[in-house]
Amino acid sequence: MIASLFFYAFVVNLIIYRTFVPMLYLILAIVFSTGVFVAMRLFERFKLDNHQALMWNYVFAAGTGFLMCKQLDTPAQLIDESWFGLSILTGFWFIFTYLLMTASTQRSGVTVTSLSSKLSVVLPTLAGVVLFSEKLNFVATMGIVLALVALVLVVGGKNTTNKDIKINWLLPVLIFFGTGTGDILMKLTEQQNTNDDMSFMIAFIYFIAMLFGILIVAHDLIRGKSKWQWKSSIGGIMLGVINFFSTFCVYHAMRCFDNVVLFPIYNIGVVSLTALTGWLLFKEKLTWKNYLGLAIAIIAVILITLKP
Repeated sequence: MIASLFFYAFVVNLIIYRTFVPMLYLILAIVFSTGVFVAMRLFERFKLDNHQALMWNYVFAAGTGFLMCKQLDTPAQLIDESWFGLSILTGFWFIFTYLLMTASTQRSGVTVTSLSSKLSVVLPTLAGVVLFSEKLNFVATMGIVLALVALVLVVGGKNTTNKDIKINWLLPVLIFFGTGTGDILMKLTEQQNTNDDMSFMIAFIYFIAMLFGILIVAHDLIRGKSKWQWKSSIGGIMLGVINFFSTFCVYHAMRCFDNVVLFPIYNIGVVSLTALTGWLLFKEKLTWKNYLGLAIAIIAVILITLKP
């Protein structure tokens, strides 16, 4: 009797660990990533300096990560870490991609920029097949195709003006490859980190991004492009904590799902929840294309998760 109870307890814990915990990481990653969008919209509402808020975001994201670390590396240990070089490149890539998005939004429009960013899901998905020997069946492949259709409808389904469709093609193309490359770099750093606790590595990545952020803000102040704004630090606290936990959950989800499953579901989830949040909180109107995209996104997620 007692042996049977232990066996059933073991089975239940195994189901919870293998099913519930991975899905929880994925769901929280989508929720926190949507929170980043909400925070950025509030920056606009309260007229915060984007570069300063971004810098403070990285300060508090790194700080949150270091506080969560079970153990901190010494400088010598840090340099010896297998992920050290890749983490420096990833930290730079975080802020580099943000600057590309800022420039593209100003020159090519929000719609084109968002679409380029979200369609980059193709790159980490293909990388999963080519670099990490992940397998796709026909049903999952159809799900990925539908995911791309859904992303086009959800992000690009809004009414646009002639000004919006004057496209500077270089920046959107760079964002497509830049965002996709960033996702691949995250996967590579995750594979290099064999520790159960990845908080230190994530904190270090944000620390590198913070250093570049400080240089950008210093350049703005010296050139007179902006004035110091203390209220930006408040926005940075909010965004930084949300940003850290978003990245933290994505990294842990990478250990539970293949690229070909994780990134399509993650991107669809963020785009769909962001669209719904914009409608509920900011009264953004959804077109029939947006609704159609959300419906297709649900079907795509079901097909992708059927992958054996």
